[in-house]
Amino acid sequence: MKCLTTKQIEHFNGDGYLVIEDFLSPEEVARVKADIARVSEEVSNAEVDFRGFNFERADGASYTESQNVRKGVLRKIQGAVFHVPTLNDVFVGDKMLNCMEDLMGAHEDYEGVFYHSSKVMFKPPGGIAKPWHQDAAYWREYAANQITVWIAIDDATKENGCVWAIPGSHKAGLIPHIKTELEVEESRIDLTKAIPVPVPAGGLLIFHSLVLHMSQKNESDKTRWAIICDYDCLPNPSVDVFDDIERPKEMDERNVWPLRVVELA
Repeated sequence: MKCLTTKQIEHFNGDGYLVIEDFLSPEEVARVKADIARVSEEVSNAEVDFRGFNFERADGASYTESQNVRKGVLRKIQGAVFHVPTLNDVFVGDKMLNCMEDLMGAHEDYEGVFYHSSKVMFKPPGGIAKPWHQDAAYWREYAANQITVWIAIDDATKENGCVWAIPGSHKAGLIPHIKTELEVEESRIDLTKAIPVPVPAGGLLIFHSLVLHMSQKNESDKTRWAIICDYDCLPNPSVDVFDDIERPKEMDERNVWPLRVVELA
């Protein structure tokens, strides 16, 4: 193992998720936060979604249900590694890739660690809930092998809308999703098994793309930020590449970005 212990890997395989506190130092968190703030300021006058920048809706609806944005109040930056340079240091660095290799390396289809997608998630005061879902529902054209990493930039608590998860739910496979933004009907879920997963600033939450999870409305008076990256064990194209972004030199014409590849004997 390069990063994780056997016990941590067993926990991930059993529950489908794992929390590692203090994955980023306070200094690293501060650098990431400053870079996100800089990029956010650059789009503070935006009145419509564009190039992966999605804004909160003034009417409390989801961003797929309304175009009535709260000017400059970000909900999400999709393709975040292409917009926020410091995220490359976090998501493409050896420490993170060692964790992914530890978790993916035993998979029978493993060909390496490949970039899949990334985002910054903002949950301002009053920010809406994200219903129950599985990340794999958004990527049905690919086998559900992806692993998501979720890093708290601010303390994620029950009050400000931390992630809730259902342990072991990744073992049930992909569940039917409904609506435009995709969610699982609560009647299909045993909500008695749902537990909050608070994560302190700098902490890392790793979860399988089939784990059922959600987040509540932010009931606090402060914005909660998190940064997210998804990885694949197969050379599938990234799902969040925009035509006018500068691609990393390692990304090929199919938008496949290998971060670690299996060395053939």
